[in-house]
Amino acid sequence: MIVPVKKAKLFVFNDDKDTALKIIQKKSLMMMTHSDNTIVEDVSYEDDILLRTSRVIKYLEGVKGKKGFFEYHEVDESSFEADHKTYLTFLDSVEEKEQSLTKVNEDIAHLAETITDLKPFNGLGLNLEALSKTNYVKFFSGFVHENNLNGLKELFLKHNISYEIFDNDDRGHAFVVGIYYEDYETYLNEIKRFEVIETKLPIINMTLSNYLIDLANQKNVLEGKQKDLKDEIQALSNQIDNLYILADQMSTTKKRKLVPYFQTEHTSVITGWVRTDQIELLETSLKANLEFHELELFDPLETETPPTALKNNKFVSNFETITESYNVPNHKEIDPNPLMSIWYWIIFGIMMGDIGYGLMMVLMFGLFLKYKKPKGSFKQLVTVFYYSGFTSIVVGILFGSFFGATFDLGAIIGSWFGQSWSSTVLVPIDQPLEMLFVSLIIGVVHILSGLVMKVILSIKLKNTLDGIATGLSWILILLGIGAYVLFSMVNPNTIGNFIGLGMIGLGVLLILLFSGHESKSVFKKIGSGLGGLYSVTSYLSDILSYSRILALSLSTAVIAFTFNLLAGMLTGNVLGFVLAILIYVVGHIFNFAMGLLSAYIHDARLQYIEFFGKFFIGEGYKFEPLSVELNYIDEIKQTTLVGGN
Repeated sequence: MIVPVKKAKLFVFNDDKDTALKIIQKKSLMMMTHSDNTIVEDVSYEDDILLRTSRVIKYLEGVKGKKGFFEYHEVDESSFEADHKTYLTFLDSVEEKEQSLTKVNEDIAHLAETITDLKPFNGLGLNLEALSKTNYVKFFSGFVHENNLNGLKELFLKHNISYEIFDNDDRGHAFVVGIYYEDYETYLNEIKRFEVIETKLPIINMTLSNYLIDLANQKNVLEGKQKDLKDEIQALSNQIDNLYILADQMSTTKKRKLVPYFQTEHTSVITGWVRTDQIELLETSLKANLEFHELELFDPLETETPPTALKNNKFVSNFETITESYNVPNHKEIDPNPLMSIWYWIIFGIMMGDIGYGLMMVLMFGLFLKYKKPKGSFKQLVTVFYYSGFTSIVVGILFGSFFGATFDLGAIIGSWFGQSWSSTVLVPIDQPLEMLFVSLIIGVVHILSGLVMKVILSIKLKNTLDGIATGLSWILILLGIGAYVLFSMVNPNTIGNFIGLGMIGLGVLLILLFSGHESKSVFKKIGSGLGGLYSVTSYLSDILSYSRILALSLSTAVIAFTFNLLAGMLTGNVLGFVLAILIYVVGHIFNFAMGLLSAYIHDARLQYIEFFGKFFIGEGYKFEPLSVELNYIDEIKQTTLVGGN
């Protein structure tokens, strides 16, 4: 049902504003409104922490490893209400460890690169500092490719230049050459013709081999430090819930601080929408936590469009996600969800129509809800599938189908008592015409229920004549056609035929009389009436649309039967038996997935077009009160006040 809402003005002392908002946010009691000249607090502090926290969460999740599919994060009220600075200290420590590890990694990479660069020169036994301080000779070191090595050696021998060739790597052969200062530039140009790669040797007071040992020791020390830091960060990753709490604290606080308000010297004024069924709870909660407050309530103005607040039982509320995917009802109309949920539930079950697939839905989605515990509209959708599994099982019993195989549950039970019972009422794959007739009957009743809603809504909106012209008239016509066809099949000469014709005639008369009731011109009234009768083609099309129920129940049954047949053809030997199991499992998983998707889409289409099209106005917007923002945490147990400090 749609719950009326009132506009509220809440007056509190300036110092109590945040406490008041926490109370409202905790229990989701008010949907805030925006207007000119309101104040909105700065949230740059929260944004900065959120940015840091989300980055570090991503980092720690990478360290911790892949999340478990059924991982569920639940915290108690005291943990969520703790001073956020406690968790901020943890964030700082993780960032410090991460930065230290990054620096160590960079240092290790630099040392490894240096060792790799110098390792080919390991055979150089001279003191490196002494090489740079000679009086007559200047040394050049580098790499030469294998193809140019002999040519370079010939150059050295030709000019009697001292050189030494060392190990090689992917850059070529390492070499060091000593050249007199006065000849250095001349011979250097000659050397470079061989496409050498110059490598500078470090200037240190030790041999290169000792230097490499020293670098390796430094690298080993850093690798030990690296391991320690990784272990520490790994341990910190097990406390990642601290960051989940911090992130959701900041999101919740930010949401609260973004609430616009008016402020005087001593008081703050908060405005918004309140559900009429929660006004008492709002008053009680404020009174229990504030020394002073004043709550003023107003009915919405005619020019205002208040949000739509819904209140339904556990079953119906989950089907609200189907309606919201189409549109949100406005605050003046009738909530379509109680009636639509029953229809959606039944039609979904008929479209799937198999005991095995129904059991899969109940088990799979039931376990998902129990252990994964999804939230929001996704939880609602999963619950819809879970509920629809039960109707799929019931219809599967009536269709005598278990994963596409013939399965008469009544006959099995009857055999226990020596009775010839049967629970199979209709087999779509064998009786398509009968199934088509049932589908169309369902369509007529579904449309009639929508027309009844139209009449009720018209009365509620004080537009009774429109309800008579477009609702009651077609109810009479459709019922009259049904009565006439039914009695004609039994006995064409009974009074029932005349009753049916009378209902049709009365419905036509109501259309002619009231379709143009808003027009003053007689000709426009007649034209509107004749135009109203033309809607018969639309109703015929709508009823035929329900043949998709037959199509989907048939497609599910035929595909299941086909995979069963293919699997049965391969059971002649061991290999064939294995292949048969594979075909059976894969085939039915595929058929289940496609059937689920098709039933979801086509069932929704019947609700949106054929059912909602008769009465649904829409163009509303959902009542979305200020509430706790949980992006990482799944549940807070026994909260008192929310949002962190």
